[in-house]
Amino acid sequence: MYIVTNKTKIKKDEGYQLVNRFNKVGKIETMEGFLGLEVLVTDKLDDYDEVTIMTRWDTEDSFKKWLESDAFREAHTHRGGKPDYIITNEISYYDVKIVRKPIVPA
Repeated sequence: MYIVTNKTKIKKDEGYQLVNRFNKVGKIETMEGFLGLEVLVTDKLDDYDEVTIMTRWDTEDSFKKWLESDAFREAHTHRGGKPDYIITNEISYYDVKIVRKPIVPA
C-alpha cells in the first residue's frame, strides 16, 4: 500500500474550512487503485489548527496516475491562489507492505 500524508497548519479556529472541502464524494473515489481517505483535525493547539489528509493507494503508480489526471488538476486549482487560512503544508510518502488485505464493507 502507498500512503500519502498531507499535514497542513491552518489559522487558529479555521481548520474546518479545509475539512469542508473533503466532506463530499469527489473524483478521487473513482480512481483505479484508490483505497481510502481520512481527514483528521487537531484543533486543541494554542496557535493554529492542524488538518491531516491521508490517502491510501494500492501502489505508488496508482497515486502517480492520480497526480497526472485531469481530476487532480481540477481539484487542486485554487481561484485566486492558495487559501489565506493555510499557513504551511507538508507532504510525506510511505510505501507499506501489507500482510493482509484491508476489510472491504459489504
